[in-house]
Amino acid sequence: MGIANTSITGLLKQGIIGLAKWVQTGTTALSKRQKQRIVLTNVMVTVTATMSYLHAIFFALYDFGQLYIPVVFLFIIATAMLATPYLNMKNPYLGSIYNLTLWLIFGCMIVKTFGTDSNVQFYFLAGAASAILIMGVYQNLLSVCSIITQICLFIYFDSVSIPPADYLSMPAWFFTVLNVTAIILSMVFIYCMIYYAFYQTHIAEDALEREYEYSENLLANMLPTAIAAKLKRNPDKTIADNHTEVTILFADIVSFTKRAENQSPEELVSFLNSVFTKFDTLVRKHKLEKIKTLGDAVMVAGGMPDKQDDHAKRIALFALDIMEATKDFTKEISEHVELRIGIHTGPVVAGVIGTQKPSYDVWGDTVNMAAHLESFGTCGKIHISSATKAQLGDYFEYQERGVVEIKGKRTLETWYLIGKR
Repeated sequence: MGIANTSITGLLKQGIIGLAKWVQTGTTALSKRQKQRIVLTNVMVTVTATMSYLHAIFFALYDFGQLYIPVVFLFIIATAMLATPYLNMKNPYLGSIYNLTLWLIFGCMIVKTFGTDSNVQFYFLAGAASAILIMGVYQNLLSVCSIITQICLFIYFDSVSIPPADYLSMPAWFFTVLNVTAIILSMVFIYCMIYYAFYQTHIAEDALEREYEYSENLLANMLPTAIAAKLKRNPDKTIADNHTEVTILFADIVSFTKRAENQSPEELVSFLNSVFTKFDTLVRKHKLEKIKTLGDAVMVAGGMPDKQDDHAKRIALFALDIMEATKDFTKEISEHVELRIGIHTGPVVAGVIGTQKPSYDVWGDTVNMAAHLESFGTCGKIHISSATKAQLGDYFEYQERGVVEIKGKRTLETWYLIGKR
C-alpha cells in the first residue's frame, strides 16, 4: 500500500512539473509582462481544450450516432487549440490571434449545432472578458476588435432564433443541461478573469507600496527628513541653508591604518560596520544628524537642519555614549579600540550637492575647527573648544587642556569633556 501511494505521489508530482513546463511554453526570452500574458493564454487554452475534450467524451458516451459531428469537431478544435503555445514561440501575439480565430469558429459552430435555445452563445461573453488579458493592454486595437466581435456575435445569436441542426433529435433535458452548463461556465470564466485582473492589480499595488517604502527609507537614510521633503517637492531647486549656531562633532578610530594592514577586507568592513551601526543607534537616541562617514571617521551635527536649543548638550552626551560604546566593543572583540573626538560650536552653511547620489553636507569654519580639534586631540579623550564649553555650562565636568596652537588657525583655549557633573 505504501509503495502504491509513493508511486501515485510521484506521478502527481511529475504531472504538476510537466503542467508547469507546458504553461511556460513560448515564454523564453520574453519580458516579465509578456511572459505573464503568454502563461495566462496557455492556461486558458489548456482549460478550454480540456473542457472541449470532456464535452466530446460526454457526447460520444451519450449518443455517438447522433452527436458524432460535434464530437469530431470538438476533438479537432481542442487539439488545434493546443498548438497555441508553439505559435507564441514565433511571435508573442501570433498564438493569441490564432486562439481567438479558433474560439470564434468554435462558438459559431456550437450555436449552429445546438441552436440558440441552448444558450451556448454565452461562451462569446466569456471570450470577450478574457480578450484584454490574452492580448495585453499594449495591444488595445486587437483587444477592442476581439471584444466588439464577440459581443456582436452574442447579441446577434441571442436576438435570433436558430434551431438545433436537422440531424439532432435530442430530449429537452439534454438542451437544458447545455443551457445551464453554458451559463454557469461562462459566469465562472468571467468571474475568474475579473478576479485575476483585480488580483494582479493588488499585487502591483503591494509591490509599488513596498518600493515606495523602500525608496522613502533609503532617502531618509541619505538625507534629513526635512531636506528630503524639500527635495521631493522641488527636485530642481538648490537647497542651501545658513545655520547661525550648531555643534559639530568629528570622531576618528585611532590606529585604523595599522588595523587595515593586518585584517582581511571582510574583517575590516565587518569591524567598521559594527562600530558605526552602534553609533547610528546613538545618533537616533539623541536626535542628531549624521552628516557623513569618512573612512574610519564620522561627522555628526546637532541643531540642524531643525533648530535645537540644546544642540551642544546633545552632542556632548552622544560623545560620552560613543566613548562608552567603544569600551564595550573592545570587550566584545577582545581588541583595543579607541576614539579621538573633536567638538566645536558655531555657524555653518548646509545644503544638498549632486544629482545622481545627492548628499547633505556642511561647510564653514566651525566644521574645519571641529576636524582640527579631533586631529590635535588625545586618544580616548573628547576635545572641545571654549565655545562649546560655554554652551554646555555647569552640566558637565571638564579638564583644562590649555592653549593649543592649531595648524593654520589662531591659538585656542581648549578643554577635555570628562562626563556629566
